[in-house]
Amino acid sequence: MYISLTRNILYLPLAVFYTILSLPLFVINLCIPKKKYVAMQIRSAESERARRIDDIGSFIAEGDHVLDVGCGNGKFGEEIARKYKANVRGVDVVNYADANIDIDFYDGHRLPFEDDSFDVIVMAFMLHHVKHQDEILNEAIRCSRRGLIIYEDTYFTPWQRLFTIWNDFYSNMAVGLVKIVKGMEGKGILGMPLPFTFRSVKGWHKLFIEKSLTEKATILRHSDVKPHSKVTFLLEKQKK
Repeated sequence: MYISLTRNILYLPLAVFYTILSLPLFVINLCIPKKKYVAMQIRSAESERARRIDDIGSFIAEGDHVLDVGCGNGKFGEEIARKYKANVRGVDVVNYADANIDIDFYDGHRLPFEDDSFDVIVMAFMLHHVKHQDEILNEAIRCSRRGLIIYEDTYFTPWQRLFTIWNDFYSNMAVGLVKIVKGMEGKGILGMPLPFTFRSVKGWHKLFIEKSLTEKATILRHSDVKPHSKVTFLLEKQKK
């Protein structure tokens, strides 16, 4: 339904290829001049944020109050605020703040907001960094009036799941180390929790049904060469 048989088959040798390629890529990235590497990372981050914004469509309206949970540096929340003229706050467990939005910090369990404080809650690639997904999701539902937007890495086969786990480790630890060496990040990035709590699209859908969330859209993005799939869920709370 969400991925072709041909792509599924091709992703097996590609997973092996990219895993083997990871070590020389790490060395190459270390050797790239800092200015050039920083420019590459900025372009990549801007491109990713643009794709995320495209997925939102009209789910966020002008003037909405939006909370970005696990907001990181806050750049994505800042882009949502600019694009939709929305009132955006961020919240995270660590201070990576580098954006023009208000960012709060919390204990990673209970969000420091009253019930129904925000129209929409955004959770971008953060749920696979926590073991207690159920608890965090309940908190997001409690604090949202209308719905949730969830972005995640996902998989469709056992070999793609293994590659997704490896890619998460490499992206956070190896790329994180390169960023530390080049002065782009502090050493705190190496403390990123990596419980690898990824789910298939069907697994996410099952969880959303259990939480009485109505799926408005499921949007898949597959890499053409890398065996990597990303999914965006637009979810509405059932009216009481």
